[in-house]
Amino acid sequence: MSDASLAPHIFNHIGGAMKHFILLLSMVLFTFSTAQDRSNSEVKRDFEKEYKALLKSINDAGTPEEIAAVGEKVTALESGYQSYRDFLNKALFPDNFDESIQKLKAQFAYSEQKIKAIGESAARIAELEQQVATLTEEVNKLSGENASLLAQLKEAKAERDSLQKVVTTLRTNIAKRDKAIFALVDSLFMQYDKNIQPTGDVQKSQQAKLERSNVLSNIKRAAADNIEFLSSTLLSGTDVAKLYGEQRKFESNWNGVKKLIGDAYLSNKEKAREIPMIDTMISEWRSKVDESFWKALNNLFSASKLSVAPIMSPGEIHNNLTRFIDDQINNVGVEGETDPYDTYEAFEKIWTEELKPVWVPVMKENNMITDANVADLDTKVQLWYSKVKPTNWLLYGLIGIIVLALAYILYGRMKPKQATA
Repeated sequence: MSDASLAPHIFNHIGGAMKHFILLLSMVLFTFSTAQDRSNSEVKRDFEKEYKALLKSINDAGTPEEIAAVGEKVTALESGYQSYRDFLNKALFPDNFDESIQKLKAQFAYSEQKIKAIGESAARIAELEQQVATLTEEVNKLSGENASLLAQLKEAKAERDSLQKVVTTLRTNIAKRDKAIFALVDSLFMQYDKNIQPTGDVQKSQQAKLERSNVLSNIKRAAADNIEFLSSTLLSGTDVAKLYGEQRKFESNWNGVKKLIGDAYLSNKEKAREIPMIDTMISEWRSKVDESFWKALNNLFSASKLSVAPIMSPGEIHNNLTRFIDDQINNVGVEGETDPYDTYEAFEKIWTEELKPVWVPVMKENNMITDANVADLDTKVQLWYSKVKPTNWLLYGLIGIIVLALAYILYGRMKPKQATA
């Protein structure tokens, strides 16, 4: 066969081979493209899976060692997928690769700081636990002593001296117990964030501690003891003034912690119902101490037969005392049944020995009287004294006698000279 006849066959053969090559190349490219698509899908799926697992690990970590191990995994995740960064920034939604890594780092930093703070406060928590135990023991001890003293009080009414001693000791013990109760509550809640409502295990932990420390029972018992104390005792004015201040402090402390206690007992309806019951008891206590306070204050003046108008509210304290002193000053020189100086002396004794050292501090602490009011009353008392201070007739008499004696002596010396002349 000639070269010319072979040429068509050769070209046909080459053409067929080219077709096969192109077909094979197309299949390879299609297979590669499919493999590439599947690989990207797997990258996206694996990253999302690892991201969620790490986020959970961060939230679940509870020790410095656990959070440190998670931190290493966050770094590894970022470096391991760095080569896919451009693809993942486009494929991930709503947070892209960079945003997801940043969110992991932020959550890691927050958890690391929280665990560090918890670790640093471990010693403080242990100290508070010891303080709670000590205060619980003190509250229980004082409650027992108070019960005994209340019983003694009922038996000792006939013996005035013994009664007064029991009353003083009981009032002091009640005040100490009341203070210890709220110191105990503060210790119980100091280890928790007071701005966050407790849930789950934290709430159960708070409930358990409140139950072990008998907090609600002790608060109710404190209110009941104080009500009984006011109802069954003939208290002195000094006692009543101090009890008034202690009641206001107790009520203020209760208002400061009752939300914390209420939050701790949200899941315990029976205990939660005790909170409004305590509010009612403290309100009754407030009413009784108010009544005793104004009664004892007015008794200070009536017992000394001073006609001070009855004082029944804070605004009347300065007004009624000022009016009384002004009336006494204006009536100096007017005949009456009582000597003006005796009236002044009786009031001045009450003012300097009872009102200023005992009553005024309580009044000022509870915004019933101001420093300016006290200074004004001091000024008026001094003015009153200047109007009624007694004349020293004895001194004047002595001066008169001396003058007469001198005159007599001088007259005696001059008489002989006149006779000689």
